[in-house]
Amino acid sequence: MGEFSATVDSIYIGDVTKIGPEETPTGIYKSKVDGPVNVTELGIEGDIQVDRRVHGGPEKAVYHFPAENYAICQQALPHLKDAFISGSIGENISTLGIDDKTVHIGDIFRLGTALVQVSQPRRPCWKVNHKFGNGHLAALLMSQGISGWYYRVLEEGVVAAGDQWQFCERLENSVSVYDIWRMFLERLQSRMPPEALTVDVPGLSLEWKFQ
Repeated sequence: MGEFSATVDSIYIGDVTKIGPEETPTGIYKSKVDGPVNVTELGIEGDIQVDRRVHGGPEKAVYHFPAENYAICQQALPHLKDAFISGSIGENISTLGIDDKTVHIGDIFRLGTALVQVSQPRRPCWKVNHKFGNGHLAALLMSQGISGWYYRVLEEGVVAAGDQWQFCERLENSVSVYDIWRMFLERLQSRMPPEALTVDVPGLSLEWKFQ
């Protein structure tokens, strides 16, 4: 596998806001950051992760969503074209030049001066649907394998827009983020018992190994 890299186009962080009829606390609404930010074991400094059962914590510290995926969303849901802009899915990191098929679970990257490892795909929840006012968006992201991915932070550091996102290492027998979705959805559709859904992939978070 040859080296590949991209430039960090934008960085986003969010504060606590509310969403839905019950005004559920959320951090999905992000704003672009100007200047460098600290990347810590628990995420990008200043980014609030409200419900760490589904977002945040050491295995979901930083969320990366490729900007290319917005074009797929725009094509599938053209009436929402103007809403699909970088930062709107709730990502922390936006790049051009790589996607869910390029990146593998367990891949290690230099993100600015931080060292991060891909841990799992994002599993979009109802908040994505509600934010865009469309009940099919989460299903679209999953079915197309374009939900983006989370990082665990191996070495804390600093990152800013314009920094390099540089490939460092790939684990043996790894699979792409896209293929993890294919495996998960095929097993789910086959109606296998939960214990049969175990996915043994190097670098994959325990949460996803036992989806």
